[in-house]
Amino acid sequence: MSPNEASTAPRKVYGTLNKLPSISEGSRVEKRPLTRRQPPASSKSRIIYVSSKTPFMAAVKRARKQLDASLKTTDAASKYASLHSRVENLKKTAGGAVESAVVTVMGTGKAIEKTLAVAGWFEQEGDCEVEIKTGTVGTVDDVVAEGGEEDETRLRKLGCLEYKRVASDLQEQEKNTNYTAPESEVTEM
Repeated sequence: MSPNEASTAPRKVYGTLNKLPSISEGSRVEKRPLTRRQPPASSKSRIIYVSSKTPFMAAVKRARKQLDASLKTTDAASKYASLHSRVENLKKTAGGAVESAVVTVMGTGKAIEKTLAVAGWFEQEGDCEVEIKTGTVGTVDDVVAEGGEEDETRLRKLGCLEYKRVASDLQEQEKNTNYTAPESEVTEM
């Protein structure tokens, strides 16, 4: 392949990077807090935001607590239900609860490293599945001028890391409910 052939190949451009204009002398930038998602309609889906100042173990405990709380939503068995109907009820509720026991943890900017560390912690635990996504979040900054000039607002993009943690220990509980005793343990009365 000659050097001319390589240079004639089209290059892929995935996006353009638009730099923000520089601010004028004597102006300062005031950063607004990030806009957060509206809370989900179902209370079973939880979103936890991690900042760079959030202690590591506090984020771990908060996520664990939210997931454990969502797993305890099974109803009590009726008083006069037979053992067979109770086991069937557990199977039905366990199948739906796996999908509903999801905790989402988000971090932007400097907090991406801490969010990734928390995701790694839960991945090593092995009692849950971790799904990681990256994205971009827009935030608004105010440019305040010192003189009589007008204030302006600018849109700035931030990197974002989001991971979802899904409980997989309900599958273990389902295996335990399907336990059948060996014939040597069964006694007739």
